[in-house]
Amino acid sequence: MKRLWMSLPEVPETPYIAVFRCRFATAEKMTLPFTFSADERCQLFLDGQRIIDGPERGATRRWYMQNCSIDLAPGEHVLCARVIAFGFHQWAYAQLSVRHGFWIDEPQGILKNWDCQIESGCTFETPFPDWGAFPRVHLTADHNPDILTGKGGIWQPVAYFEDERELFPPDLPLMRYEKVVPQVRENNCFYFPDYLCVWANYRFSGKGTVKIRWAETPYLTDKFDDLYLKGNKGKRNGQYLVGNFDTFEIDGQFHWFDYWWHAGHYVQIITTGDVECIPEFYRTGYPYGNFTPANTLEKMVFDTLQACSFETFMDCPYYEQLMYIGDSRLEAICTRLITDDDRLIRKALRLLSLSQNPDGSLNAQYPSRSIQQIPSFMLIWILMLHDHFLANGMDELTGELLPKAEKVLEYFAGKEKDGLVAIPGWNFIDWCNNWESGTPPGGEQNSILNFFHLLALQAVFQMSGKTEYREKAKKLHADIHSAFFDEQTHLYAIDREHKFFSEHANVLALIADDPRPEIIDALRKRDDLTPCSIYFSYYYLEACMKCGMDDLAEKRLALWEKLPDEGLTTFPEEFTNPRSDCHAWGCYILKYLRQKKSAGKRIF
Repeated sequence: MKRLWMSLPEVPETPYIAVFRCRFATAEKMTLPFTFSADERCQLFLDGQRIIDGPERGATRRWYMQNCSIDLAPGEHVLCARVIAFGFHQWAYAQLSVRHGFWIDEPQGILKNWDCQIESGCTFETPFPDWGAFPRVHLTADHNPDILTGKGGIWQPVAYFEDERELFPPDLPLMRYEKVVPQVRENNCFYFPDYLCVWANYRFSGKGTVKIRWAETPYLTDKFDDLYLKGNKGKRNGQYLVGNFDTFEIDGQFHWFDYWWHAGHYVQIITTGDVECIPEFYRTGYPYGNFTPANTLEKMVFDTLQACSFETFMDCPYYEQLMYIGDSRLEAICTRLITDDDRLIRKALRLLSLSQNPDGSLNAQYPSRSIQQIPSFMLIWILMLHDHFLANGMDELTGELLPKAEKVLEYFAGKEKDGLVAIPGWNFIDWCNNWESGTPPGGEQNSILNFFHLLALQAVFQMSGKTEYREKAKKLHADIHSAFFDEQTHLYAIDREHKFFSEHANVLALIADDPRPEIIDALRKRDDLTPCSIYFSYYYLEACMKCGMDDLAEKRLALWEKLPDEGLTTFPEEFTNPRSDCHAWGCYILKYLRQKKSAGKRIF
């Protein structure tokens, strides 16, 4: 279906911000419903007051519309749509685009006369260290301070273009928008005791410059690794903030609204000259509702999940804000423990499936403007779908996505050699200290990926009932054992030569119904195996639960129990020296905390 979208009459090179204005009048008090969409995104302002943002984040093949309803008093009004158009080199990694513009459908015909202008005085800078987020803004004094009230500047009639993209109704409720008041700290800082995602706006007055930056935490020293984005965080009580600023040159009064939210604990506001800045902050995120934590760790679970859940799941809210498959499965597991609302889980499964390529492979993260493939994540998407199947049976979504899961398995079937898969590229499995970029040693053909392949075959057999997957799983299990099981150590090696060993393959073996007592015994006795990180420890704890290894589970859970002593309020990306202080792939421990509580002294 073709729809008429608005654009600027002369479209400039990106990046830019466009404001579309409609002036109208009402004779009496009324409620005005309408539907809108924008590319890349927009914020709507009625008479200068922010009313909504949208549309809900989607993909090029699943672009969303957003419903809105405004209450109007009699008289004249101005509705402004502020549309961001940053383009490929500046937009956030998780934000896609088809063609920049604005669309609105208002059946009563009241919102019919539109004009527009560029938000002047804005230049943009690549963000650092949060490289995956939207760019920083530098606002000069020639900015039109009244643009969001529909005044000032030069307004021109809009141009129209036909757009054929399908617009989908929202899958999710509106995100939270709740006012919060931070603590005031030294060094021009505001501090949020809870790690939050926050929309901000600022009232400026006077003449001078204001610089604003957000941070997860201050560092102990000013030494910072620009490549790995790490520094010495200590107990999260340092004095040095890292990151570039939004910069505002002020000459008079105006009200600035950030065009995207920020994440972290700290916002630093530095003023020079005779200028005043009055900020307002509104937390955002998926509206999970109420959750009453039983202890500090449960609160950290909920705060981490909330900060990493927006219109998609996110790996981390401060850096990429990308929906990775490996992270999303674990976030979905945690979500089911705190709420019956599975709308975000359903959307995640569907959006991730839209990254499927003609050969059946999936991208590691989607929506994303980068193309990245991680073989294990393709199989983990099947396991995530299987989790949904176990919770909901063969419902409409499972039926829709099951053929895509089978197509993933077709891709892996084409990568087999001697019955085992080996896929070139970045074979990320886990962030381990002695592994290069998360890739296990010993070559492309490793036991860990093949065990994930086995688990995926077992999952598709359970969902589809097709015996061909059961038979293939049995054969693959035998081939894995023949190639990787080491008779001397009674463990599965990572590689065919049996030079490298870790916990990973062995816990997957236990999950995949290979409960050999010698594996369990070796896991208890060996302390030289490369351990699973905070991410992969989900599979470790699943193996502990399946095989009754309470002692090992207790030791692993102790790693989470130490985190509050590090000054953390959310779970980090890694147990030691993390880049990100808020990474939702550690939230799944709520499952084991509850199991431990219900079992008394025993964990499982």
